[in-house]
Amino acid sequence: MVAWGRGARKGARKSGCGGEPLWIESMSSMTRARDATEAPFRDLERRLTRRRWAQLDLRLRVELVALALIVSGFLFWQARAPLDGLAHRGGPPAVVLAVAVVQVILAALAGVLAATRHARALRVGPPGPEWLALPVAPERLARHLAWDARQAGWAIGVPAAGVLAAAVGLIPAAWELALVAGSAWLLSVSSRLGAAVGQAWALGAAERRPGITPLACALGATSRPRRHRLRAATWSRTSPLWALVRKDIQLTGRLSAVARKAATAAMLWALALLAWGLPGEPALRHSAAFVLTLLAAASLAEWLAVLSGADPFAVLRGLPVGLAAVWGARFAWALLGLVLVVVGHAMAARELSTHALQVFLVWSGAATLGVATLGVNYGVTLFPRADLAQRLLGLALGLAVAASIMIPLSGWVVLWMAVIHSARRLTHWHRLEEA
Repeated sequence: MVAWGRGARKGARKSGCGGEPLWIESMSSMTRARDATEAPFRDLERRLTRRRWAQLDLRLRVELVALALIVSGFLFWQARAPLDGLAHRGGPPAVVLAVAVVQVILAALAGVLAATRHARALRVGPPGPEWLALPVAPERLARHLAWDARQAGWAIGVPAAGVLAAAVGLIPAAWELALVAGSAWLLSVSSRLGAAVGQAWALGAAERRPGITPLACALGATSRPRRHRLRAATWSRTSPLWALVRKDIQLTGRLSAVARKAATAAMLWALALLAWGLPGEPALRHSAAFVLTLLAAASLAEWLAVLSGADPFAVLRGLPVGLAAVWGARFAWALLGLVLVVVGHAMAARELSTHALQVFLVWSGAATLGVATLGVNYGVTLFPRADLAQRLLGLALGLAVAASIMIPLSGWVVLWMAVIHSARRLTHWHRLEEA
């Protein structure tokens, strides 16, 4: 046995290149192959990060930083007083425990965002090339898509920083640094776990085929072209604005992602009207109807932003269609939403006095028109980046809500300032490039 072992080791030494055993040579080749696959994706992820930041002009970057500071400052202002009272009652340990619980909740929210985004990318189809056409294992593609999904979770770092800042001076500096490090670690781990859960969720619903991994089946299903049997095109002479309106109707019926946004807005608007029939105090019905109207306006704005991004960039820019027609077609839907809100509430809110009804209609109508116009402006000026338009829309509306909570009625100022600022960018529409 000793002679055989020596012979085997001697044969192994002879069989490798350069005197190395075969198993060492095999591991080295596997490492080189893995490094050759990892390096392009690491370079791709770095370039994607830089390009996404470069797509934002200087003014927009400053505004995003300002929004992040305002949101963090708002949470600092809201959390400082409760934490100070907690420090007087229970001391620094109680503050540390409260901040840690909030960080865990925010990290869980980051995981939920990463999970839903990654699951949707695997089930609906991720942006980019036909991924399975690349000479790369599906597992490496999934890791890249999971990296992209995790980026959404890092936005939770903005409110997390505000809560952490509220604890400064109430606990020792060493504990504060430990909380900051722990929060960053929680966000990273939660985003990774969320992406893993989203992938398992998507693969569990994927169609199984013999001899093919579930991941390859999922990516192959999303890459499969979807064919629709359409009627032959009919040509007629009409105005560009009316042609775009008719196109929007057909596009909403054909694209499920666009149809869901429109259906959500219609459902919330119907619930806002039904809120007038709720039992209880009139103030409760009044508040419920107004809140649901605001949510319906936000969904309407999101639908308009997604609808603008659904147009093929090269096709639309190659048509003899100007900014007035493109913006006017979307704004016509905002006006229709305004009419539906005013008429619907005027018929449903019969319990209100004439003066109270007028005030309610003015406020709900102004909110609907302002929010919908903001969605139109973002959708047109950021075309074809519908994802970026939705993100900025959410930031602007969130800032308006935060401002209203801090200072009553200040949210209206923030909303209409955002509408005016986004309208100033409409003149750049002719210089847009496909990104």
